[in-house]
Amino acid sequence: MFLPHREIVNKCLRGLLISTEFDSKLAKQASYDLRLGDEIYLVGRKTPERITEKSPYLTIQPGQFAILTTFEEIKIPDNIVAFISVRTTFKIQGLINVSGFHVDPSYEGKLLFVVQNVGPADIRLKYKTPTFSIFFSYLTSNKIGKKRDQESVHFKPKLSGIRLEDVQLLGGSSVTLNKLQKDLDRLKIQMLIYGPFVIAAFIALLVKLFQSK
Repeated sequence: MFLPHREIVNKCLRGLLISTEFDSKLAKQASYDLRLGDEIYLVGRKTPERITEKSPYLTIQPGQFAILTTFEEIKIPDNIVAFISVRTTFKIQGLINVSGFHVDPSYEGKLLFVVQNVGPADIRLKYKTPTFSIFFSYLTSNKIGKKRDQESVHFKPKLSGIRLEDVQLLGGSSVTLNKLQKDLDRLKIQMLIYGPFVIAAFIALLVKLFQSK
């Protein structure tokens, strides 16, 4: 059973589900809209970066992968599992989540989304803009045996941001459509410049071979 709006808000006010930066306006009928956090990593860059109020935008090029964080921290009790996704607004543009679709019970901290732009154009995101959705559901059975109104306080170590291993998993240069287009344009220019010389040299070689026979 998915938690409805009223129950989501009640638990958040008690410090559960959305444990920091909770905004009741972002609670929907059966979900909550998570905002984009300040720490991001674009594959092809050397290190993670931060977006701010003064510089709030980031651009994900077609084909590019990125690691995004949430502005809020979450706190999932032992008797609840959460499901996550990119909001439809950005899905339509081609932004997909490739890192997983659920959050385990007892998880605490920020969420990391590994995403890819599979669309034909750049996707622009803004700091603190609702970008993701999270849904909550009770477990039908629980090894710890907690009742619905008795959430466990035994949470796993908190995740506060992008880790070294996260960057290493997506390390290397990012082959985007824009980069491929630039490489193709550069190749065309080189062919236009050097092509006639190569053809002339090849013809001269053929003439020389025929004359030597």
